Amino acid sequence: MFFKNKIIRYIFLVSLIICVSYPLINIYFIYPTFTDLLVRNTENEAIRLGNHLSSMFFDNEGAISKDRIDNMMGNKSHNLIDDFKLMKLKMFAPSGETIYSTSESDIGKVNKHDYYHNIVARGKPFTKVVIKDTESLEGQIVKADVVETYVPVMSDGKFIGAFEIYYDITARNKDLNSVMLPSSAIPFVIMLIFLFVMTRILVKQDNILIKQEGDEAELVALNSQLESEIAERNRAEKYMLEFAEKLESSNKELQEFAHIASHDLQEPLRKVMSFGDRLKNKYADVLGDQGRDYLERMQNAAKRMQNLIQGLLMFSRVSSKAQPYEQVDLSEITREVISDLEIRIEELGGKVEVENMPVLKADALQMRQLFQNLIGNALKFHKEDEAPIVRVTSVPAGKDGVEEEGTQSSKFHKIIFEDNGIGFEEKYADRIFGMFQRLHGRTEYEGTGIGLSVCKKIVDRHGGKIETKSSPGNGTKFIITLPAESEEGDSGE
Repeated sequence: MFFKNKIIRYIFLVSLIICVSYPLINIYFIYPTFTDLLVRNTENEAIRLGNHLSSMFFDNEGAISKDRIDNMMGNKSHNLIDDFKLMKLKMFAPSGETIYSTSESDIGKVNKHDYYHNIVARGKPFTKVVIKDTESLEGQIVKADVVETYVPVMSDGKFIGAFEIYYDITARNKDLNSVMLPSSAIPFVIMLIFLFVMTRILVKQDNILIKQEGDEAELVALNSQLESEIAERNRAEKYMLEFAEKLESSNKELQEFAHIASHDLQEPLRKVMSFGDRLKNKYADVLGDQGRDYLERMQNAAKRMQNLIQGLLMFSRVSSKAQPYEQVDLSEITREVISDLEIRIEELGGKVEVENMPVLKADALQMRQLFQNLIGNALKFHKEDEAPIVRVTSVPAGKDGVEEEGTQSSKFHKIIFEDNGIGFEEKYADRIFGMFQRLHGRTEYEGTGIGLSVCKKIVDRHGGKIETKSSPGNGTKFIITLPAESEEGDSGE
């Protein structure tokens, strides 16, 4: 059975049984009932006719008179057949001899069949339906549908003869079939249509139920998968929280260590540099050229170490010495940085152009440190034959850094530091923000490789991002995106 749903399968089976049962009931019950009714009615007509004829052919003493039959019938046999619509009429003596028949060839023949002597001779009618082109009770082939009825004639309880009456029921059968066929066919066609429509409805409903079952199974599977994913995510979140706590603790310890180490290292380093200066001032002539060279190398190394320690201290202070956020005017911050770098700018013959600096909520000291590092870098990495020009601008932007023209109260600001310096290959764009990363040797440009790491840490602390674009000989552009209002969680301690 092609239906998957049990209830629909039962409904279809019931519908199919009803549709199949109707023609079977019609064939094996309704039609035989009507046919039997036709035969019974014909038999009753034959009995009535036999009773009528018995009063005509039998005398008062109950005897059949052949002369009386001849006188009464004469040439009227055909009229009798036409009047009573008979196919044939025969009359039998008690012995079974045919004493009259509308077919003269039957006269004189004796009926020796059991049904005549055991049924008819005992006063009971006997009827048989003979279908066209089959044998009658007397073994003759009939050319029509016939009801053949034997009607016994009794006188004072004594069997004195019988009539055999043939009724042609071909026309009646046709009439019955003409009524039964449409009355059977129309309901049958209706039942077929009903079965077809019912099947279509059930198939559609079955498909819907199958889909619902599939959807429910899929939903259960998805729910199970979702529960598993939620459990996995909860485990991952718990692990991440634990990891973040450990990382935060580790970072704090590392920052404290860097701060303490850099602070404690400065005192012995100052002594090394101080005694080195004294040794150079008092004993330079005694040391000779080679001794002075060694002393100068030692002092340079000490100075570089001092710069590294100061850089580490500056890097650790981004978190350890952070200040609460306040409204900061970056135009004022830029003017102060340019003032601090004024001598350096004049020595190089350069200039710093500033436009449209916003006001935002930030750590003022760290903003100053950020601007000083980036402008100082732009001045440092200038071309030898060209005065440095640094341009600092700002535009409103989205969180992703895309400019938003015409926005008066943007939630983010994009600040651009652009110079005409030596530039670098852009494949190093990520590397330059790492600790102690340098693209040039110490003999070419001084520095510790910590400045841009400090810049990135400041920008990260303020919930922003920093990126760079450059190419050799075409200058460098640093692009910083900062929120106008930093969240409380981003503020300093």
